[in-house]
Amino acid sequence: MERYSEFRYSLKIFFSNPTAVAGFIIFMLYVIDALIVQFDPRLLGISNPNVLQMNFVNPIPQPPSPKHPLGTTYPGIDLLHAIEAAIRFDLYYSIIVVLSGAALGAVLGIISGYVGGLLDDVIMRITDIFFAIPYLVLAIAIGFVLGRTYESMVIGLVIVWWPLYARYARAQTLSIKRMPFIDAAKISGVRDLKIMFKHILPNVLPPIFVQISLDLGSIMVIFSVLAFIGLIPNASIPELGYLTSLGLSYIESAPWAVIFPGLAITLFALAVNLMGDGLRDVIDPRRRSS
Repeated sequence: MERYSEFRYSLKIFFSNPTAVAGFIIFMLYVIDALIVQFDPRLLGISNPNVLQMNFVNPIPQPPSPKHPLGTTYPGIDLLHAIEAAIRFDLYYSIIVVLSGAALGAVLGIISGYVGGLLDDVIMRITDIFFAIPYLVLAIAIGFVLGRTYESMVIGLVIVWWPLYARYARAQTLSIKRMPFIDAAKISGVRDLKIMFKHILPNVLPPIFVQISLDLGSIMVIFSVLAFIGLIPNASIPELGYLTSLGLSYIESAPWAVIFPGLAITLFALAVNLMGDGLRDVIDPRRRSS
């Protein structure tokens, strides 16, 4: 009952922030779009969500019209349908990267902070190495070594992204492991592994969830940038960065071909950042006590 009351109070704090609610609504629209495209794309008028439907009979971008509400991009691709399909693609890979990086980083960070000593020094020095190299450069290098595919870029971004979560988890663990309930668990004979993942992990997760919400937008932007500059073979796969690059040659005569895919990326990044600010309010003890 107490946990239910705490959850209700957390929801009240979150939904009292209008910008966080706006971000949440936009985020859910993206999620709903992705689910529809995944399970029944015909509801949106999409015949094949995995391939861009090209029209070489009329390849030049056409302005918005009743038939094509967002216009078309080269070569004759309906932008509305392409963006709807691309949202599923980008959201799917962004979630995989962020959750995988968060899981790996959280586990290593908790172990590092709890065990301490030489193991802590080794893990933290490894994170220092990753932080010393620009993450985009490192992700590109790893991707090239593994091969220029979406899967290799995902692996590259996960490898680059986990140190951030390891630092967060370690900092939280160093604070939590000094608390009386951890000492009580040790005195009771609870094993270290159980203490780390039953007692410490639940207390580490709230700030991790906030960072996850913020990083979803960052990863989508990075993934789109990699596709935009041609570092991922695009072929005819619906992807927001690739859609932007298709319209770049026509930016003067058909600005909508660049604006609408770019707007889809920007709007998602803005939405998850607003949502992340709302989640910060939820875990902020000063806000909860006010």
